[in-house]
Amino acid sequence: MSIELISKNACGIEIERKGNRIDILLIENEPVDQQVVVRAEERIEFLTPWINMLIHHKKEAGLKGTKQLARKLYRMARFEKGKHEEGFLTMESINTEIISLRKEIREEKLGMEKKKKKK
Repeated sequence: MSIELISKNACGIEIERKGNRIDILLIENEPVDQQVVVRAEERIEFLTPWINMLIHHKKEAGLKGTKQLARKLYRMARFEKGKHEEGFLTMESINTEIISLRKEIREEKLGMEKKKKKK
């Protein structure tokens, strides 16, 4: 996964790849002059750790819901539109992506739990 940085005031971001895992740390209230650009084909890979944090560690992460997460991600990153579209997603579009991916992750988890119960 390649991540490109562009200049803009936002939150501090630390991104580290450890083997097959990507650790992303958002440090609020620390001004930086760069913003992450996430390409369309990298969007799911980038959003998955954030959505897992929203599902499993909502209170510990200080998250209230999908809109708040979308707002934070919008401030720290720019998400490119589809492959044949120019520009970046709006905060509302990011929220919609988060909701869709959260639903997929939950359904996948429920499917795995049902298979375990059958055995």
